[in-house]
Amino acid sequence: MANQLTFTALAAAPAAGSVLHQSTVTVCSGSGEGGESCSPGAGESLQLSVPDGAQQCPASGEGASCVTNDGLGNTAAGTPSTPDGQSPCPAGADPTLATPAACSDVPLSGGSNPGNNSGAPADTPSIAPSVPILSLRPAASVQQLTLTSNTKAIQSGGKVLLTATAGAGVTGTGKAIQIFDTTTATLLGSCLQGGQCAVAYSAKAGVHNFVAYLGAPTAKAPTSGALTSNTVSVGWLGLSLAATQSAVGPGKPTTLTATSTIPVEQFGYAIEMFDLSNMGRITYCSRGTNCSVALTQPASGTRSIVAAIGTLTATFSNPDIWAVSEHVSVAWLSIAIGGSSTFQVGSNIHLTASTNADLTNTPWSIGIFDEQGHLVAPPCKNGNTCSASVAATSGSTPQFSAAIGAVPSTRNQSKLGQLLQKVTGPTTLIDVQARSAAIQPARLLWGVDSCKAFTGDPTGEVLPGVQRALGNPDFWGRYLTSTVCPGLSWPEIYTAAKMRMGILPIYNDYNCSAVSGYDTGMGYAQVATSVAAHDTEPVGHVIAIDIEPPGEACPGAGNIDSGFIRGWYDGVTGAGYVPVFYGNGTAGSEFGAAWCQAQSEQQAISWDSYIWSFEPSLDSGGWSKANAPVWQPYETGCPDHLAAWQYQLGSNSPDPDVDADEALSTLPLWYPTNTP
Repeated sequence: MANQLTFTALAAAPAAGSVLHQSTVTVCSGSGEGGESCSPGAGESLQLSVPDGAQQCPASGEGASCVTNDGLGNTAAGTPSTPDGQSPCPAGADPTLATPAACSDVPLSGGSNPGNNSGAPADTPSIAPSVPILSLRPAASVQQLTLTSNTKAIQSGGKVLLTATAGAGVTGTGKAIQIFDTTTATLLGSCLQGGQCAVAYSAKAGVHNFVAYLGAPTAKAPTSGALTSNTVSVGWLGLSLAATQSAVGPGKPTTLTATSTIPVEQFGYAIEMFDLSNMGRITYCSRGTNCSVALTQPASGTRSIVAAIGTLTATFSNPDIWAVSEHVSVAWLSIAIGGSSTFQVGSNIHLTASTNADLTNTPWSIGIFDEQGHLVAPPCKNGNTCSASVAATSGSTPQFSAAIGAVPSTRNQSKLGQLLQKVTGPTTLIDVQARSAAIQPARLLWGVDSCKAFTGDPTGEVLPGVQRALGNPDFWGRYLTSTVCPGLSWPEIYTAAKMRMGILPIYNDYNCSAVSGYDTGMGYAQVATSVAAHDTEPVGHVIAIDIEPPGEACPGAGNIDSGFIRGWYDGVTGAGYVPVFYGNGTAGSEFGAAWCQAQSEQQAISWDSYIWSFEPSLDSGGWSKANAPVWQPYETGCPDHLAAWQYQLGSNSPDPDVDADEALSTLPLWYPTNTP
């Protein structure tokens, strides 16, 4: 009769679908330290680096650093249970030794005994030998005790089956086969009968070490006087993934750390990180419990990343993976700003900034700024949009931009500064991650043009009559030089500065039929820009050339040609000013045809100059600033910046010399700022 005691541990199989099964196919392999890697690479747009202060993990992927967490010694005890299909082994008188372990004299298979489904100890022989059973077995064989597990690793919460097998049964000997979790100093199974003791065990996380003993039953692992089995280690796999920043600016790094509940090298696995956009692996660690990598993306965008434990695999494929983290989204930030048009001075410009990520749980806020870099409204901390309304004034339309940054701390501010920031909010943002391009929201300006001076005219003041009958103009078109009409005067410039009213300077010649030829256009431009500079108009603002329709007053105006347009354009831009063409914007008109020809010969004309169309000219006499018509000027049909419209000749003003106009705020009018 063999006198060996074999000890087998089997794991209870998890429920279907509860565990990702490990593939037996090795997808990638290496040849030891620094061996071949099967990482597919993260793509050119994603840059990997070792986090600051860390070191490259040996035999691992690019940029990966690894650490083994010493805190694994705090592993929590799991829960023992009776193997499926078995019954607890009868306990002795000591209740502290009562466990759910099953006992048997025959090996258990898959957690069950085919010859004894009850799990009770096997029956004793019907004919007892004439000498004690133990005396029939070699004494040396009694010293054998083995412990086995049906798996070396399992997902968090999974159940493993541990089986201890002795060379001889313990029934009636006063001894017991016991299984302990030595990691948590917990008794899992105690069998006073049979030669085999089995117990199922589940745990949340970590590596648990198990040892079996054969000796006097005890609630604590014996230190002497008992047979000791081999040690069995089982890892319960748990995995988490976290980012130091879920949202950062383009070109800035964020560190991702995957944390395992086991040292993966102990079980022949690796910690891997995958980009879910292409299911490709980013990097991996061949050892440790913590795997970290710093990721940088030069351009804005978002990525969803997941970590996994398993054998090395180039792609995120279930057969090779045993544990998976929740996915983590990382955004490299972008921000854009838009503005709605408004049609009257005094109304609001509505601005909205939007980002490509929700900033609620980040250090960042969205801010909308004016040209001076000041916040125009309190920054927005939650969500991915921020709105503000800014009153439109009669001055030039300001530019606005948006940025993502942090609200300054009040810790180092004076009490007054802290109070002001609490009441009014911050004036700026710090640690800016991303900025938008600046925008200048277009709004419709209302204005007039006149031959007469709007103030100081000998026949009477024109401005008060316009204000009473039509409203306060946002701009006024006036001639630069004295020809048929008096030229712009210093009192007019001074008045415009006080009113914050724009001026649309116009140049015309005595002979309104002379509008052909490059040299003619260039000559007019040289005179006009010289006068504008004398009048203190800054460069970068408009000067319009008056191109009247052909008729009795200007019979030669129909001879307008592309050379004249190019000459005016070159002369005005050469002096640093912005050219405007006052003419018939109707497609196919004399001016329209010449414009299309000119911009086809010199494309920059359509980019860097503006059209002021006098068509259609409306007949109604009831227009005013308050009920100005909808923007509807005729267009040439060729590329252009149509930015002004003279919608009525001889307005509803007391002075029939005054015409009514509209202009987009994108037209760089001249707003005098100081007195001449």
